[in-house]
Amino acid sequence: MEVGIVGLPYSGKSTLFRALTENKVPVKEKEINSGAAMVPDERVDALAKALNSKKVVYASINVVDMPGVDPKDRKSTSALLEGTRSVDALIHVVRAFENDLVPHPLGRLDPVEDATVLDIELVFADMEMAEKRLQSKKLPEEEKLLLQKAQTVLESERLLCYSEMEEAEMEMLRKMGFVTARPQIYVLNVDESVEEGLVEEFSDFAKNNARPFLVVDAELEAEIASLDPMDRQAFLEEYGIEKPAVVRLAQAVYDLLGLQSFLTAGEKESRAWTIRKGATAFEAAGVIHSDIARGFIRAEVVDWQDLIRVGGWKEAHQAGLVRLEKKDYVIREGDVLYFRFHV
Repeated sequence: MEVGIVGLPYSGKSTLFRALTENKVPVKEKEINSGAAMVPDERVDALAKALNSKKVVYASINVVDMPGVDPKDRKSTSALLEGTRSVDALIHVVRAFENDLVPHPLGRLDPVEDATVLDIELVFADMEMAEKRLQSKKLPEEEKLLLQKAQTVLESERLLCYSEMEEAEMEMLRKMGFVTARPQIYVLNVDESVEEGLVEEFSDFAKNNARPFLVVDAELEAEIASLDPMDRQAFLEEYGIEKPAVVRLAQAVYDLLGLQSFLTAGEKESRAWTIRKGATAFEAAGVIHSDIARGFIRAEVVDWQDLIRVGGWKEAHQAGLVRLEKKDYVIREGDVLYFRFHV
């Protein structure tokens, strides 16, 4: 899974990128930066402790920090379009902090206006793409009708992903490279002096646009991410942050894309895997390895809390907590699976 971080210049999107990647990836200005964001998971930690796992592996999200989009510079929009062709969703960072050392590029602090400006820039970019593709004389009729439908949406200054178009049509548009066909999450980037009224105003704006919305202090999160993992929880509690930004954003992205986690656990490792909601045991096996899916016999399934409570797979079997499921079993959030297979 890959998400792109977008925003106007000096919105703090690169700071958020540093927070998500724990400051492990050098950030180059005006370039596309990419790195992995590991998603801490207390279930994996608890399983590893209960089963004495030698290794802990969290789910990860590949995050791509796009160059800031300057409405006065069309090249910046072109760079963003190039970088978003492979992403599944967008994190749209909106500035809500004052900083004399980093002046706002438009000379004022107005998060709602900033979000609108960038959305319109993306709409215009997609309009240009639609117009260019429609000029082709060898365009299949089905594609022509789809592009005309998308063009109608864009001309009304709406993002494609929040229109009445069907999901199959959206998938085709995403494959063509339309940036507004990718779902978005607004992230309001604040500091400790942010006015509550500003947050409320933006919250209403996000809700009116049916857009997921999070409030994040990216600078503070980046500072906490640079600490030793043992010290982070104390700082999160000191600043009243229930969960770090990477966890909150991961959950929002999962919800946005219809994803969930399943778990594997044993002496070798405890691990979280990402899969779509509604996926079967057969699909989950394939996520781990194609050979497991090819030779699938059955899946042993137990709830993660039950497995921790009894202390291991042997104890879970003895307590009658393990279910034997076939290929068509639909995975539930928090399932721990062990696959029996033969190749």
